[in-house]
Amino acid sequence: MKKSDNWQTEEIISWIPAVFIVLVIIVALYFWLKSEEPQQEEPAVVTEPQLQEQVGPPKIQFPVPVVPVEPAPVEIPSAGPSEQAEVIEKTPPDLTVPELPIEEQITFLFDWREYGQLFLMDALINHFVVTVDNMTNPKLPQKFSFTQPPAGKFMVQKDAEDSQYLDPGNYDRYTKFVRFAEAADVKKFVAFYVKHYSVFQSAYEELGYPDKYFNDRFVEVIDHVLSTPDVHGPLKLEQPKVYYTFVDPKLEALSAGQKILIRIGPENAMKVKAKLLQFRQALTTLGRQ
Repeated sequence: MKKSDNWQTEEIISWIPAVFIVLVIIVALYFWLKSEEPQQEEPAVVTEPQLQEQVGPPKIQFPVPVVPVEPAPVEIPSAGPSEQAEVIEKTPPDLTVPELPIEEQITFLFDWREYGQLFLMDALINHFVVTVDNMTNPKLPQKFSFTQPPAGKFMVQKDAEDSQYLDPGNYDRYTKFVRFAEAADVKKFVAFYVKHYSVFQSAYEELGYPDKYFNDRFVEVIDHVLSTPDVHGPLKLEQPKVYYTFVDPKLEALSAGQKILIRIGPENAMKVKAKLLQFRQALTTLGRQ
């Protein structure tokens, strides 16, 4: 058996999440694999929007409801003309305690003691949005990683003819990441996503999409990842230069998001797909609730 730190960068992660998490599930996995490669400066890969003639902005397919802002309490005088105005006692909001930063709020969405060490919280929402948008591309920009690398080394197997295969022992390295995905509370993550949707939308518009809707793109990417073919049996590899690639040209032609589901193994992929289906259902029915 041969061990190597070099692994093809063309895969994904994340939630996650991700709602935030759908791709936190897939995106994170991408960067866990990505960390196994030699580090090098790489510019952000941001898909350039296609210029098309259209009248007005595109129709929103899966709208996210706007969370209403609670009105401030008011003082109501009594109706009696000769009576002294009576103030109805209300508990005012505690203005001395500001809302926690959004990244800190994320830590309350899951068991932080168990899974918190997996993530890099700095600018997480922006990095998540960039990664989601690039999920259908051959590569993801390393500079937008928001997870820690997995333990252990990437492993390959060799047969008697010196052909190289993906070692199934690699699948165990992602057990904790998949457990995080399975344990994700869909209702809790979706509520967070809806409450802070404007932050996700603003980050998406900054990528060059002022007239496009992030939730629609999110659902599109989830569908793309769910379309990943189920692969069983040995996965033959080659190493033409530095990185390993799939010998099968159909597998090698898959996107970054699809390749990660191949490389984490069929059982892990099945669990991640099941969770993504739950999130898709939630994301596509927000406007009907």
